[in-house]
Amino acid sequence: MKTIGLLVLVSFLIGLKGSQQESKKEKKARQQIEMAQLIESGQFRFVARSANSDLGNFNQLTSNYDMAFDSLHIKAFLPYFGQAYSVPYDGSGGVKFDLTAEKIERVWSEKRKLYTISTEVADSDDSYSIQLTAGLSGFADLKINFRNRRWISYTGNIERLESAKK
Repeated sequence: MKTIGLLVLVSFLIGLKGSQQESKKEKKARQQIEMAQLIESGQFRFVARSANSDLGNFNQLTSNYDMAFDSLHIKAFLPYFGQAYSVPYDGSGGVKFDLTAEKIERVWSEKRKLYTISTEVADSDDSYSIQLTAGLSGFADLKINFRNRRWISYTGNIERLESAKK
């Protein structure tokens, strides 16, 4: 009798664990769908966690540095660690702009399960060629090529764009 009770208890626990795993899979699938919808909407922000330049500088970032994509409008507030050929007189030094792109190209790679988002913007100080690669987990890489500086790349996460009407 004890053996039957023990078997019932073990099978119940295995069944409970199986249903928890299924709910974890469902939760992950739901999060991936939400991330794909967020990226497809074109309204999200990339939050940088680290920066890497071609000079070999690797820097963990502790402040809130980001690049916000709102349709064709792009706003960047990122640090810059690298070599600049010319910089604006205000001495800002970072990657700071609030510009509108003419076109943003968004490509989904089924094989790699990644989005690649590319665009170019320019102002009177510099031009920026931007390439963002993002997975459905929300992890992303951002690379920026400049006219007046050497390239820099960032790793971070994709997040929902906070509305300005709060």
